[in-house]
Amino acid sequence: MTNVSADSILGALLGTAVGDALGMPIEGLSHQNVRTYYKGIKEYRDDDQRGDLSAGQWTDDTQMTFALVRVLTKFPDRPAAWPSATVEEYVRLRSEARRWGNTTTTAVDRLADGASPAESGVPDRPTDGAAMRAAPLGIWWAAQDVDRDDAFEAVRPVLAVTHRHPVALVAGWGQAAAVHTLLAQSTDTFERAAFWDAMLEAATWAEAQLDATDRVSSRLQNLTDRLDAFPLDLRDACDGVGVRAEEAWPFACAMVARRAHLLENTLLSGINVGGDADTTGAMMGAMLGALHGWSAFPDEWERGLEAAERLQGEARAFAEALLRVE
Repeated sequence: MTNVSADSILGALLGTAVGDALGMPIEGLSHQNVRTYYKGIKEYRDDDQRGDLSAGQWTDDTQMTFALVRVLTKFPDRPAAWPSATVEEYVRLRSEARRWGNTTTTAVDRLADGASPAESGVPDRPTDGAAMRAAPLGIWWAAQDVDRDDAFEAVRPVLAVTHRHPVALVAGWGQAAAVHTLLAQSTDTFERAAFWDAMLEAATWAEAQLDATDRVSSRLQNLTDRLDAFPLDLRDACDGVGVRAEEAWPFACAMVARRAHLLENTLLSGINVGGDADTTGAMMGAMLGALHGWSAFPDEWERGLEAAERLQGEARAFAEALLRVE
C-alpha cells in the first residue's frame, strides 16, 4: 500500500464538492456573462439565473462522487461488486437528483426499470459525466497500489454504468489517473512536466484499450506548449469548456498543471472561465485537493459548504476503509 494520507483523500473528495459549489451558479454561462453578472466568482454564491440552488450547495457532480464513495467504502477490496452496488446508489438518488443531464437521467431511468449496467448508457453522447465522479476510483487505485491493468479493469465498468462512450471513458480514466498521481505528491515535489507527460500517457493508453479516437489525447497534446500562455483560461486552446469530455477534462487538467501550487487562485481562475463550471470546478477541486490536502482549503469554504459535516464523515469512513485493507 502506498503512503496516501487521510488528509489528501479528504482533499480530493471535499475538493470535488467545493469546486462544484463554487461553479454551480455560473454553470452554462459564458466567460463574458460571468464577468458581467457576477463580477467573477470569488466565494459561494446563489444561482441568480435559475434560482434553484443557494450559496454553497452542490450539484450532480458531488451526488455521483459520494455515491461511489459509499460503494467503495462498503466493498474496498471487491471491485466485482462495484457496478451493481453503484446502480443501487444511483437509482436511490433519483428522487433528489440535482441538475442531472440528459445522459445521466436516461441511463439511471433505464437502470431503475431493470436494465443491466451494460445496457444503461447513452453511447453516442461523449459527455463529461464519467470524469466528474472519478476521484474516488483514483483514490482507491492509489491507496491499494494495484497495477495499471488491474486498476483499469476495476474502474472501467463503474464509469460505464451511465457513460459508455469511449471518449467519456478516456476522460474518466484520465481524471482517476490524475488523482492517483497527485495523491503521491506534494506541492514541494510536484513537477509539471512529469505530471503532464503522465496525463498524456494515461489518455493515449486508455484510447488504445478502448479503441477510441484520439480526441482527448490530441487536446492534451495541443495544450502542451500553451500551459504558460495568456489569457489564463486556455478555453481557446480547448475549443471550448462545455460538457463534452474532450473539452472539460483536458481544460481542468491544464488549469491545475499550470498553477498547481496555488489552490485558491487556480480553482477560481478555472471556474470563472464559465461553461460547464460546476463540473470543471469539481474536477479541479479533486486534483488540487489530492495534492494540497483538505487542511489547505480556506475555512470559509468548509463552513459554507452544504452538508460539509456529512460529506467529511463519509470521506473519513472511506479513508479508514481503504487504509486498513491489506
